[in-house]
Amino acid sequence: MLLGKRATVGGARVIVVIFQGSEAQEAFLKEHTGMTTDQFNTYWRRLYMTGGGSAPKNVESEEVAVKLVAATSGAITILDASKTEGLTVLSTG
Repeated sequence: MLLGKRATVGGARVIVVIFQGSEAQEAFLKEHTGMTTDQFNTYWRRLYMTGGGSAPKNVESEEVAVKLVAATSGAITILDASKTEGLTVLSTG
């Protein structure tokens, strides 16, 4: 989903929500995609420009990301496990 290879989750189009300043997000992206948050955004901008998908929605804070994901079908974000209360959690393993 993060690299655009899967476009839907639970029948809804995937919307990736990214925010700056998250150590958990940075570590997750580095481990699972080999990219920093900035590199990930650049990857998606290139993909978007070639018609390969929709760029991630960048928001200003983790709180905004959580609210957007909770209110938007198909939206996903990367959070520290301790901050996922009330959200559906997708496992990496």
